[in-house]
Amino acid sequence: MTEHGDRLSLGLTVLALLLALLVLLRPSLLARFLLAPLLPGVIFRGNKRRRELALTIDDGPSPGSAELLALLRELQVPATLFVISGHLDRGDPAFLAQALADGHTIGHHMQEDSVSARLSPAAFRQAFDRAATDLRGAAAPRGLPLHWFRPGGGWIRPSMLRSVAARGYRLVLGSIFPWDTFHPPLAWMRWFVLRNAHHGAILVLHDRPDTLPATIELLRLVVPALRQRGYRFVGLDRLLSS
Repeated sequence: MTEHGDRLSLGLTVLALLLALLVLLRPSLLARFLLAPLLPGVIFRGNKRRRELALTIDDGPSPGSAELLALLRELQVPATLFVISGHLDRGDPAFLAQALADGHTIGHHMQEDSVSARLSPAAFRQAFDRAATDLRGAAAPRGLPLHWFRPGGGWIRPSMLRSVAARGYRLVLGSIFPWDTFHPPLAWMRWFVLRNAHHGAILVLHDRPDTLPATIELLRLVVPALRQRGYRFVGLDRLLSS
């Protein structure tokens, strides 16, 4: 390889390492300034003029979800709970009713914890509609407005966006994901959330048996810290208002 080729290879390697560090440590920058412009049909963040952020929690309910709801009441934090309909039978039967009574919003997160983008368009539509029916049935006789959707695994495809929009939903991902499903140390997740906080942020955490203890402890740490910085926790409806 020539000297020029060596320098080019080294430059590409350094660039790849810098990009990997950016994805690991500051993914909010990628979401806000690269992905959001490229994917206008996907919501990554809210109003950048207001010092507000929204908490979203995926994959519930789990056997410990009642503790999570109690903590959110204690902290006075509204959340959008992206519920997997197939998980409803593993949590408290009163989970949806209690979450709605506490003022939280329920989001659609499909039937099972798998990558939605792997489904064919027809299979996706069928699974999506079944999950929506199951969620509304679990909330009955109380009505359950559903208009926020987060795909399993976070991956999307164009046909998915069209199906979601045709059903009156908006597809929401987020801008702060502290990699909690990979079980990093709590201190690192705290640093990550505080480092990546920004106006209009959408924070993504998880309510699974393996992640819920860390989710609860992390919220106890970062909610007061963010409020001290002047941030206000709001629901998605407020965050995404003009």
